[in-house]
Amino acid sequence: MSKMQDYADAHNSFSLIVIHRGVIQAEWYATGWDAARPAQSQSMHKSVLPLLIQAAIERGAIESVNDSIGGYIPEWQNDSRGDITIEDLLVMSSGLYAPPFSINPYSDDFLVLFGTDITPVLLRTTMDGVAGEAWEYNNSASELLGLILERATAMPYAQFLEEVLWGPMGGLRAEVWLDAENGKGHSNCCLITTARDWAVFGLMLLNHGARDGQQIVSADFVRQMTSPAATSPWYGYQIWTADPGGENPWLSLTKGYQRTEPFLRDDTYFASGYGAQRVYVVPSEDLVIVRMGPSRGPSPVRPEWDNAYLVNTAIRHIVP
Repeated sequence: MSKMQDYADAHNSFSLIVIHRGVIQAEWYATGWDAARPAQSQSMHKSVLPLLIQAAIERGAIESVNDSIGGYIPEWQNDSRGDITIEDLLVMSSGLYAPPFSINPYSDDFLVLFGTDITPVLLRTTMDGVAGEAWEYNNSASELLGLILERATAMPYAQFLEEVLWGPMGGLRAEVWLDAENGKGHSNCCLITTARDWAVFGLMLLNHGARDGQQIVSADFVRQMTSPAATSPWYGYQIWTADPGGENPWLSLTKGYQRTEPFLRDDTYFASGYGAQRVYVVPSEDLVIVRMGPSRGPSPVRPEWDNAYLVNTAIRHIVP
């Protein structure tokens, strides 16, 4: 474990937790950090969304991931955007326009992240392709899933998250970023919680949706969520998969996804946020790894960061 801790330290990490066969093998924190201090998760929050969608389905608020979103977004009922399915949003294949990142305060990309009322911005998103045909990473897709959840359940996003997932799984302190006081909960990013709570989240996924003997979400859904989508070998339902072929275009477009070798186990999947926030899960090795670090600025993760290093190092040192 010392190699992994040294690597985490050398790459400006805040925390590292390694759990193998249900036992914490390493728990390391940088100076000024500890188990009780929450951190910004960035887009790791996206991987929470599918479980909330499934919870809404199990409670009858949503019928199926095959539902057309026009049934939940009446503003889009009479145009092609209403024909997009919930599953299209989950697998990032909605056909909706994905605006490039911008610090222009009047751009839609900026307003979706920092606006004080993001719903009108989401609702003016236009089509840029055909739903279900091609994968394209899109923050607005994740925000739309959160909007659908709030409308379908008639509950604030944070309340639903606490009631159906975070509380039952044993999560402790977590905070959801709102666009305004009593406004829409951000579902694209920025769930603020501790590395230990992310470890609990990873363990729940590893255990097929169960935690301490309680089935939080169905095992079949977790398998579906963490399997590659038809439109990409590197993405499931708002979560990244091992992508053994290495053809993921995101590797060359975004810092923090490059690697020097493939993951050693093809069943690896991971929640991922800007700045190399990670929850890695390797079912075949009964392994969960959490790494948190800086989440802001143009280069929050060092350029030599290897996205497969922590996983592969752990696997190579597992004693049969």
